[in-house]
Amino acid sequence: MRRSRRPIRIASRQSQLARAQAQAVGRVLGKLHPDVAIEYVWIDSEGDQRLDTSLANVGGKGLFTKAIERALLADKADVAVHSLKDLPAQMTPGLSIAAIPNRGDARDCLISDKANTIEELPQGATVGTSSPRRKAQLLKRRPDLQISEMRGNVETRLAKVLDRQEYDATLLAVAGLQRSKLGKFADKPLDPAEFLPAASQGALGIQCRTDDHVSISRCLPLNHTQTALAVHVERDIIAGLQGDCHSPIAAYCYPSDAEGRHFEVVARVFSHDGQQVIEATGKAEGKLLSKLTQQILDELLDKGAAEVLNGVSQLMQGMV
Repeated sequence: MRRSRRPIRIASRQSQLARAQAQAVGRVLGKLHPDVAIEYVWIDSEGDQRLDTSLANVGGKGLFTKAIERALLADKADVAVHSLKDLPAQMTPGLSIAAIPNRGDARDCLISDKANTIEELPQGATVGTSSPRRKAQLLKRRPDLQISEMRGNVETRLAKVLDRQEYDATLLAVAGLQRSKLGKFADKPLDPAEFLPAASQGALGIQCRTDDHVSISRCLPLNHTQTALAVHVERDIIAGLQGDCHSPIAAYCYPSDAEGRHFEVVARVFSHDGQQVIEATGKAEGKLLSKLTQQILDELLDKGAAEVLNGVSQLMQGMV
C-alpha cells in the first residue's frame, strides 16, 4: 500500500509551553516521516482567553482543550497535542488518544525567593494557585497560608512571584518548566509521597479523530507503554469520581521496579481546606491495573469520597 504524503497538521494552544510541546512532537513525527510536511495550527483556548476570571467560575472541564478538539473535528488539523492533565477523562465522541509519549517529571515544585520548602514559608504567606488540589494540600500542611487565585502562563506566574512580588510563592509543574526551557526554576521539587501530583501531570496526550487511520498510524510509534498504563489508571480514577483537573483529587501511578512490570498507585481526595483526606493505595502488575483501579475507586467511595467532593462542589457553587 502506498504511504500517504499528506501533511501532518498539529494543533495546540499558543502559549510558549504548548508550542514547545507541540514542536517536540512535530520533530519526532518529522523524523519518522521525512517525506511529509509538518504544519502547526495555533489556537487560543477558552481558558487562555478568560484570564481575568476564576476557573471555578467558568467551569473546569475542557477549558484548555475544547477549541483544539473542535479544530480536529472540523478537519482543520490532524493531530492535537495536549498536556494530558488538561484533557477531560471522558473522551469527546469522534476523538481518541492515539499515543502517550514517555512521561516527564510528574512532580510539583515550589517557586519562592522567601523559602526553600513549604514549611519554611513565612507565617501567613500568600501563595498563588488556581488548583484546588494544590490549595488543599498546602492548607493540610500549613493552615495559616493565604491561598489566592493565580492565573496565567508559566512565565507570567513566575514573574508574579519572583519579579513583581505579588505573591510569596506558587507551585508549578516541574515538567512544564523544563519544557519551557525554565528548568532552572524547578530547584525546589516536592516529594510525591508528601505532595501528590495531578492525574497525568508530566504526560502529553496526542489526539486524533477516531476515523483518521492515517494520522493514528503515524502517531502510534510515539506511544510509551508504561506511561500509557500509568496515566490511564490516573484518568480512570478521576473519571470514576466524576472529577476533572480542577477537582481536589490527586492520583499517581508509577513503576515500582526497574523492569516496569509492577506499579504502585496512590489516590487522595481532599476537602477544600485539606483537613479531610481520603486515601487509597495499592500495587499490581501491569496486566492487573484495571482491577486495582476499581478496587481503589471502591475504597475511596466507601470511605466517603463522593460526599467530600460534593461538599467542595457546593462550596464552590456558593462562591460563584
